[in-house]
Order: sequence, then C-alpha cells, then structure tokens
Amino acid sequence: MIQRFFLLCSGADTQILEDCSPGERTKYAGIGATVFFTAVMAFLAGGYALYTVFDSVWIALGFGLVWGLLIFNLDRYIVSTIKKSDNKWSEIWQATPRFILAVIIAVVIAKPLELKIFEKEIDRVLLEQKNDFTLANKDQIAQQYSPVIGNLESEIQVLKDEVDSKETETNELYETYIAEAEGRKGTMLVGKGPVYSEKRQKHDAYLAELSELKSTNKEKIAAIETQIQGLESEYGQAVENSQPIIDGFDGLMARINA
Repeated sequence: MIQRFFLLCSGADTQILEDCSPGERTKYAGIGATVFFTAVMAFLAGGYALYTVFDSVWIALGFGLVWGLLIFNLDRYIVSTIKKSDNKWSEIWQATPRFILAVIIAVVIAKPLELKIFEKEIDRVLLEQKNDFTLANKDQIAQQYSPVIGNLESEIQVLKDEVDSKETETNELYETYIAEAEGRKGTMLVGKGPVYSEKRQKHDAYLAELSELKSTNKEKIAAIETQIQGLESEYGQAVENSQPIIDGFDGLMARINA
C-alpha cells in the first residue's frame, strides 16, 4: 500500500511497473518517497515562514498546504519527464530543472528551519534591536517636545528670578530703615525721625509690590506648569502609540536579518 502510494508520487506508470522486477519498483518508490517528503518539508517550511509573518495558524496551514502541493506537483512533473537517453548532455539538460528546483527547495526549506533552530539566539538579537529602537524612538519624539518644554521652564525661572530680585530689594530696604532707626546708618540718629519714615514708606511700597508680584507670578507659573504637564502627557502618549510598532518588529525579514 505504501509502496503503491510512493509509486504514484514518483509519476511512474504503475501498470508497466507491475510487470517489472521488485528492484525496479523499489527504485521508483524511493523516487516517489523523495518527492513526497520534499513536499512535506516544503509544507512545514512554508507554513512556518507565513506564521512568522501573519501570526495565524490557519493562514500558515493554508499557505503551507498550497506551497507543499505546488512543490509536490512541480517536482513530480520534473522527475516523471526525465527520460533515459544515450546522450549524456541530453540527460543533464533534462535534469537541470530538477537541480534548480532542488536548490530553490533547499533554500526555502533551510531558511525557516534555520530560523526555528536558532530561535532563542534570534529572539535575543531582536530584543536588543527593539531596545535600541525604543531608546532612539524616545529621543526622536523628545526632540519635538524638549525645546518647547525647555523654553517654558526658562520662563518659569525668569518669573522666579524676578520675585527673588524684588524680595532681595525689599529686604535691603528693610535693613536700611531698621539701621536708620537704630542709628547705625543714614543720619546716625537713634529714633524714628522723618528719614526713617521716608525709608519705611519706601520699604512698605516695595513689600506691597512684592506681594502682588508673588501672586501674579504664581498664577503665571501654575499656567506654564500646566502647559508643561500637557506636553509631557502628549510625549508619553506619542511614545506609547509608537511602541506597538517596535514590539511588532519580529517578522520574517527581521528574523532573517538578525
């Protein structure tokens, strides 16, 4: 039964082989077995190759079956059309398509098997590449947001420096009118005279301006910080949206190049 199946795979005329010796039938059964198992390997290799692309068992099985049948019929046709001839070059010419097909099949079968055999090593290389892509992707996206965020942070610093400068001036005026009252500076007279009152009024005016400036700049800083938070949120969202593309970088071509 099995021999008859392999004879069918070889493309030989089974009626003629029935009248031939057992050795002749065995030879053609061996040819048929070679054709059959070549098709089986083509089915497995083609199915695995498509599985790495579409990540779907059914698509892989469907394509693998079609590819296996294609290789089976093509190989069977080539084998069955090779005829014995007295001319050696004629036989070589007839066998040339078989050699070419053998090379193609070898490549098609060997590459998916190679990918499967070295799957762990390939996964490690792909992981390193994904990490590099992730870092590079974050840097590229950051280039769109960092300048804007940097400018906003500079504005915040300017507002803070403005408050600090005003506070320093106010403190100096405070020290001035206190020193005037104690007689350490200015008129060098102890007590709260006209000069003291003038310096005190100037300090109080600066103190009121400082209070108003703090309130105003605090609101401005809060508004700018809200903008920064919004930009940082957009940056994080952009990174998150692009990450699945990087995570999906494990297709057939990526694995071959790895």
